[in-house]
Amino acid sequence: MPKDNTPSAPKRALVLGCGGVAGGAWTIAALHQLEQQLGWDCRDADVLIGTSAGAVLAALIGSGISVDQLLACQQGTSDSCQWNHDTDTGGALPPLPGARFTGKSLVMKGLRGEVSALTAICGALPAGQFDMSAFRKLVNDAAQGKEWVKHPATWIMAVDTETGKRVPFGKGGAPKATIADAVCASYGVPFWCPPVTVNDHTYIDGGVASPVSADMLVDSAVDEVIVLAPMASRQPDKPWHPFERIERRVRRYMTSIVDKEVAALENAGKKVIRIEPVADDLKAFGYNMMDPGRRQHVLKTALKTTEASVNSALASCK
Repeated sequence: MPKDNTPSAPKRALVLGCGGVAGGAWTIAALHQLEQQLGWDCRDADVLIGTSAGAVLAALIGSGISVDQLLACQQGTSDSCQWNHDTDTGGALPPLPGARFTGKSLVMKGLRGEVSALTAICGALPAGQFDMSAFRKLVNDAAQGKEWVKHPATWIMAVDTETGKRVPFGKGGAPKATIADAVCASYGVPFWCPPVTVNDHTYIDGGVASPVSADMLVDSAVDEVIVLAPMASRQPDKPWHPFERIERRVRRYMTSIVDKEVAALENAGKKVIRIEPVADDLKAFGYNMMDPGRRQHVLKTALKTTEASVNSALASCK
């Protein structure tokens, strides 16, 4: 029989980074543009990786919820939205934190140079006390009460507070967890949301170690990696507000991590499509990525900016 020389579609991974309420809104706008310009359904990704806000979205997409549904929910035009964007993520400020540290072992590891300064500082913060029941309901409803989502390769990133290591829940060899526990652990923002205990180990937001954890794919069989990084940006802006200056310092540090991970993927022969906020997005974000009051402005801005951002990212990889 003659050989079939039709090229097979590349194995593609979708990586959704941390970024709080604002980052989630920006990511949904970017996913909408990505699907439009690629003619592709994000649910068809061979691997889904999510961190913090990206973990929530990865869990929903991995459960079969479409980007169109996510966008309609953001815009308030969906009759089936299971999430109240004005209340379920809390207010612009966290509730009073608890008396215990988020992860005191991380502080000692930071002093010994075993984890980054950011990870160590996060470990020294008081544990958050935000009520995560709305997150659990959202994820459990999407997964239809099952322990994990439909997608066979959905990896949810968290950090073990004892070892400081990243843990990809859902990946072979990782500790077993329910999807609700995994997502709440990944969204365990220090000082804001509580750590989650799974099998006697305690986990917090994967973003304290890496905003995207794209390097988890270096040894994988995927050919192409799409990275959406709300907390990265190569924009040279210098805001005047002192809180925005602090936010930009954190953002520059996280951008450097994304740079290293993208380089590692490219050195491993992977094609990387990297999408991140531009100057107008940063203005819409402000300095508090958890503020639900800015969500609609962030979304409307991103629906405009990501058209060009996605187009540029795709063009640079041809």
